[in-house]
Amino acid sequence: MLVFNLKLLLCAAIALQVYPAMANVDPTSPFGKGSAKQVANLEDKLILESIIHGEGIHTAVINGKILKPLDTIGQYRLVAVNNDSVVLRSETERLKLYVFKASVLKNN
Repeated sequence: MLVFNLKLLLCAAIALQVYPAMANVDPTSPFGKGSAKQVANLEDKLILESIIHGEGIHTAVINGKILKPLDTIGQYRLVAVNNDSVVLRSETERLKLYVFKASVLKNN
């Protein structure tokens, strides 16, 4: 009986250690997605993922965060939402992010 209880306790301890690690895994993410270290490096870059124009409210999705004008992300404040770009400002610089890379955009 003691051996059974020890085995049960050991299994419970292992399960409790594995469960939090599994909670950090997104089951819907594609295979081959970068490791946590690579994802942390991407947070240093600001990536404009989407622009949504609503009735009087224009929002942008940057690094998975939904922002409206005057919201902040890191050290930057969103100051303008355009058709294909957004403008961010910090105390020292101005950034313009585009939904598509410049090589994909077609000049008219």
